[in-house]
Amino acid sequence: MPEVSRRAQEALYPSVREMYEMASGMEDVISFMIGEPGFDTPREVVDAAYAAARAGDTHYTPNRGTVALRRAWCASRNRADGVDYDPDTDIIITAGGMEGMFLAMTAAMDAGDDILIPDPGYANYFGQAQMTGVNVVPVPLHEEHGWRMRAQDVEAAVTPRTRALLLNSPSNPTGAVIGPDELERIADVARRHDLWVISDEVYRAFVYDDATECRSISQVPGMRERTLVIDSFSKTYAMTGWRIGCVFGSKDAVDRMTVMQENVVSCVPGALQAGAVAALEGAADILPVMKAAYRANRRMVVDAVADMPLVGCAEPDGAFYALVNVKRTGLSDRDFAVRLLHEAHVAVTPASGFGARGAGYVRISYVGTADDTAEGLRRMRAWLETLA
Repeated sequence: MPEVSRRAQEALYPSVREMYEMASGMEDVISFMIGEPGFDTPREVVDAAYAAARAGDTHYTPNRGTVALRRAWCASRNRADGVDYDPDTDIIITAGGMEGMFLAMTAAMDAGDDILIPDPGYANYFGQAQMTGVNVVPVPLHEEHGWRMRAQDVEAAVTPRTRALLLNSPSNPTGAVIGPDELERIADVARRHDLWVISDEVYRAFVYDDATECRSISQVPGMRERTLVIDSFSKTYAMTGWRIGCVFGSKDAVDRMTVMQENVVSCVPGALQAGAVAALEGAADILPVMKAAYRANRRMVVDAVADMPLVGCAEPDGAFYALVNVKRTGLSDRDFAVRLLHEAHVAVTPASGFGARGAGYVRISYVGTADDTAEGLRRMRAWLETLA
């Protein structure tokens, strides 16, 4: 039997999935692992998709996505950011933000190029870079700076082969938001080194303090044409299983991604796109409800961790993740997570799976109910007290 390719063998398997498999089958587990909104998709979105399917919207759609969704999404984006995207040329609808990321990486770079990726950063960035044959150059993030990316660290990481910089603000796994002034300094680095910027903005709706301004780097003068913005319905409208994402970018880049789309998934189902249009036009009420729940959970997590022995965490700006420093326990982050799971029935994610600088931390995703969040934190504290 032929062996699988070296690239397939080396593709990264995210630590969150490893822990998820480990926890499956166990009873009475409080999970802080998966970054999935603890809400169901709004009923009006489900009804719109159902009605479209009943009406016969069960056939192929354009590679770029339906005209209705492209127009609605561009109009929403243009109102929010003041960046003019043409629905006919500057957007492609993808099977979730992850396919959008894959197409963006492939369109912006050739095999052997370097891409700058935040460390710690979303685990799938590293896996997708391997799959596309590009080399990851980590940009170190620092706990003492609130895990926010800094232009000086980006500048120091640039190599002669660097073609792209990946941004994620608010961040998974840190929850950090890059401030407007720092974003402009990062944009200056990208312009001077002629880099593409791939900006993963799927968490932009989740910022919890009025004083925290979360902008897109595409809003910085001179950056719109060199930025590929990844967006998604998964988090904002509690539609993770629908797999509706997109990439905003220049016509040339979107044209290249459209050709690739035909060879990857061909198109996104029309009835699901009809549901996405309904989300943009009539499901905005769910967002403040989710934000209020996650804001309360964030406060609960930060306060509870501050009162636990041997651990600590910086307060996240947005998204719905917190990185907890577990170095003083004397355990590796993976050993910490495995023991916490088996001994306290609380599931967290070892952050070494998010890059080398994640070692010694675990990620808590605070999207559960208030009761589950409180109970999980109570169990975690009790278990830590046995270690202390």
